[in-house]
Amino acid sequence: MARKNAGDLTFSEQYNGPDPLLDAARTHSHEFGIAPVSQTTARTLTLLARLLTPVAAVEVGTGVGTSTLSLLRGMPTAGILTSIDTNSTTQSAARDLVDMAGIRPGRLRLMSGRAEEVLNRLAPSAYDMVFIDVEPGNLERMIQPSLRLLDAQGLLVIHKTLLKGAVADPVDRSPRTQAARSMLNRIAEQEHLERVLLPIGEGLLLLQKTR
Repeated sequence: MARKNAGDLTFSEQYNGPDPLLDAARTHSHEFGIAPVSQTTARTLTLLARLLTPVAAVEVGTGVGTSTLSLLRGMPTAGILTSIDTNSTTQSAARDLVDMAGIRPGRLRLMSGRAEEVLNRLAPSAYDMVFIDVEPGNLERMIQPSLRLLDAQGLLVIHKTLLKGAVADPVDRSPRTQAARSMLNRIAEQEHLERVLLPIGEGLLLLQKTR
């Protein structure tokens, strides 16, 4: 990554923070060996949720709740977020974080299990927003099940799509980077999807069905 771009990212993180509650959650996240969403990514998720006003949303990858809280902060007060993860311990930490933020417990529904299986159990066309935060190697098989959940104006937001400059670096041929590139290439071939790729945090890809 160019030094100028790295400086822009650092400045943005400082400008978009601090957030004591999310900052503490990030520290807790690292204790579990989990990479939390950046401050800028968190603020972006809150703003997207505020603009979209989802009554029902889904999150794949709860972690300790940094993105969970960010989404709930932007959703309407009656909005319910269903968050999926295989790690019930970190999900408990996410529940504590949401409680500390003063958000009504009933607004967060935690589901433990393999994401693909849980997504297929949820009602089709019943959600306004889906956020996916998993490793690139697991991303592609979750896209169609996630799109299935969205209503006509629903938005799919995918994290870890640029991997902090790795995807744009032609020298980087690691399996993780190759998986992210392959996913982006296949998405670009799908004419029924409106897409925008944003260089925020580790990369955010926004998708909306056009039919």
